[in-house]
Amino acid sequence: MMKQWTRRETLGTFLAGGALIATGGSFAWAGEDLATEEQLAYSMGLGVSPENLRRANALLARVPGTDLHCHPAHFFMNGIVNRDRALTPAMAQPGDMKKSVDDMLAGRLGVAFFSVVGDMVTLGMKPNGSPGAVRSFAKGDAWADYQRQLGAFRAALDGSPQLALILKPEDVPAAQKAGKIGALLTAEGGDFLEGDLSRVESVYKDGLRSLQLVHYRVNELGDIQTEAPVHNGLTPFGKAVVQDMNRLGIMVDVAHASYETAKAACAVSTKPVILSHSHLGKPEGGLTQRLLTNDHARAIAETGGIIGCWPAGVVQKTFADFVTETLRLVEVVGVEHVALGTDMDGNYKPVFDNYRQLPLLPAMLLESGLSEMEVEKIMGRNFERVFAEVTKV
Repeated sequence: MMKQWTRRETLGTFLAGGALIATGGSFAWAGEDLATEEQLAYSMGLGVSPENLRRANALLARVPGTDLHCHPAHFFMNGIVNRDRALTPAMAQPGDMKKSVDDMLAGRLGVAFFSVVGDMVTLGMKPNGSPGAVRSFAKGDAWADYQRQLGAFRAALDGSPQLALILKPEDVPAAQKAGKIGALLTAEGGDFLEGDLSRVESVYKDGLRSLQLVHYRVNELGDIQTEAPVHNGLTPFGKAVVQDMNRLGIMVDVAHASYETAKAACAVSTKPVILSHSHLGKPEGGLTQRLLTNDHARAIAETGGIIGCWPAGVVQKTFADFVTETLRLVEVVGVEHVALGTDMDGNYKPVFDNYRQLPLLPAMLLESGLSEMEVEKIMGRNFERVFAEVTKV
């Protein structure tokens, strides 16, 4: 434990030499196209050493840098008709799949979890300014909207030769060897199941390999972090869904789930559970709804699972804060249970808002004192382990 605290203190000293340039939670770029990571680091005032940037780039060349949760170019919005226009300002940037893929390649990303949104057509901005479910589904609406988003995902694959569909663990190194980005289909909210257990196998056949049980709507599977409890945790249907996901080889994702829901899902699952995008709360600053207590995080780790550290502007203001939060999570659950979950193109005031910044994360983790093996685990090896265990059916 003392060694890990020393790492954070070392990072603080390292960052003290230059102030991070940030505007509204996003980086102020020195130019539209930066030729080298050294220029990027210099423009951000991070002062990352050229040696650790070289080590980080070499690391990402051999490890499939993995993002457990993202919405590239807002692909899930393509073709939508019934949506709340108030959500538009919350989107990080306009949709441009070519730009998103180019940014992924430039930043040496290896695997991206492309997330459809199960409760999309119910969402809007609530009176308090936060996103949430503001209307109900009619029967069949959720399934129809899932089909729309699945079509958008397939269109992204068809239109981007640099993307390769990930269905099984061996597809990951194959995509990396081919110089492509591995695209793994996931869903944020199992609302489209509509209480029908047979649909779990249907979406598996569609290529879905990770399912986040709940999102911003209290659905048929369980309670969420941002609304008062309705089910007192995981429902009987939610339990059956988790068991069927284990049977088929779909990763169980408990992001957005209340602690009681997540804890119950972890107890039911016989496979490692993931929490794709969150980070620890700070008691002294108020534990906001979407963040985790230590016990919440440890429940995921005890399954052998992983937590994607989330660069949201909830309590973070700079990229340096994000690195510190990643290290804090390492302290609580161990390096074997930490990963990356950016929520790219759908995040709230992101402090990491372009994949071209990706090499800075391993570089700064190396600067903090983590070993290359430890950084490799965070950047992709932990995901590979969990994916292999979950798909071993």
